[in-house]
Amino acid sequence: MPLAFAALCPIWGMWRRKACFPWSLLGVAITSFLVWSLIGKVNASKVVAYNVSGWRPPWGIQIRIDYMGLLMACLITGVGLMLLIYSWRYIVSEIKEERIPYYYTLYLLIFTAMLGFSITSDLFNFFVFMEIFSITSYALVAISGERMALRAAFKYLLMGAISSLTVLFAIAFLYSATGSLNMLDISSRLKSTAYLPVASVALILFIAAFAVKSALFPVHVWLPDAHSIAPSPVSALLSALVIKMGVLGIFRILFTVYGHSFSGLSSTWNSIAGVVAWAAALSIILGSVMAIIQRDLKIMIAYSSVSQIGYILLGITLISTRGMAGGLYNIVAHAMGKACLFLVAGIFIYKHGLRRIENLRGIGRTMPVTAGAFALAALSIVGVPPSAGFVAKWYILWGCFQEGQYAFVIVVLLGSLLSAVYCFRVVYYMFFTGAGRPGVGLDEAPFTMLAPTAILSVGTLFFGIFATLLLPSLNNAARVLLLK
Repeated sequence: MPLAFAALCPIWGMWRRKACFPWSLLGVAITSFLVWSLIGKVNASKVVAYNVSGWRPPWGIQIRIDYMGLLMACLITGVGLMLLIYSWRYIVSEIKEERIPYYYTLYLLIFTAMLGFSITSDLFNFFVFMEIFSITSYALVAISGERMALRAAFKYLLMGAISSLTVLFAIAFLYSATGSLNMLDISSRLKSTAYLPVASVALILFIAAFAVKSALFPVHVWLPDAHSIAPSPVSALLSALVIKMGVLGIFRILFTVYGHSFSGLSSTWNSIAGVVAWAAALSIILGSVMAIIQRDLKIMIAYSSVSQIGYILLGITLISTRGMAGGLYNIVAHAMGKACLFLVAGIFIYKHGLRRIENLRGIGRTMPVTAGAFALAALSIVGVPPSAGFVAKWYILWGCFQEGQYAFVIVVLLGSLLSAVYCFRVVYYMFFTGAGRPGVGLDEAPFTMLAPTAILSVGTLFFGIFATLLLPSLNNAARVLLLK
């Protein structure tokens, strides 16, 4: 559905540029309805599968929507819809008018690719969708045409191209060992294959490549420039959703394709999971430290993404049901919280051209809703109850205790403390310094920008208070995966 809308969007742009937004909104809304209609039909042990053109796997391509795929698809459509609505007023001030049809076309393409990446069961299809969202993300970073944007996009392109080529090599190695491209078929064949060394090399290549996509330390260096220089809705899209595709890639390879119970691969699997866990721990600390020393609001939020990805991957690789449930829940918490923070930064730029943190003194008095949304999302990023971020970090800590990983307990607690330093510093400047602007009343952004920002911030609180809507299913999904 979104691919069809993307193909026709440039035609609408040739006729009337203003028609691109309602056309894109219609496509995303229809797709969201179709995705959400699957809620209740998929759970931790039940999937929805479709064989494209009637060809059964492993010969044909299969669309397979399991619980993880549905979770990601709902997140992509929900957050993606909010970011598209926000873009309507914002993007006109950020890019040239003739580039507006390109923006909405690219937005629909990246939306399509992330959905396809989430639900495909074919490894080569997995690669194709990854390439589509990667290439469109480079273009979205550079869409303003400014020198710094082009440089950031080129840096992103260089690292992204290398990681994509690494994934292609890994698929080739795995295909040579198993003779299949279907993920579940590969998983069954790995139990008896004689080419375990080749499969082990493929595993290492997969994890290294998806570590770049997810901006895991130390291959995160492309992220701060790309996320801070891109238009704010693009920054939110990259942070909330695109880097989660890297996390999903690691998750699929570790648990769907390989699994930790293969006798011939268990030592390699456990070693890789341990390396990812320690890299995630370093990401938590170093990402937070780098965020603290920043003076530009968007760069600070970008480095915070490096830290929060660390929490997600640490939870997933703890090999604990509670830890994995916490890591998966943090995907939801981070997507809403970080998208909200970038949208707030975009409002400050849109209304007043403000990017530096010290220039936000007293702005909470003239923009209380915007500043309040930032404060609410910051509570989730830090992990203060009753936010969604608190629930996620609590479960990650529980998983650390389950596995006796007390060093990781210290890392999680220290990371939360450092997060409080950089998040509450901004809140302090907005609400507790300066006297505001004399003679200026409320000065909020347009409703179409303010409403998505407020909804995402309230969402971090809603999914903290009503965590039982997701946690039982996430616990069951983790239990099923870890018993394989």
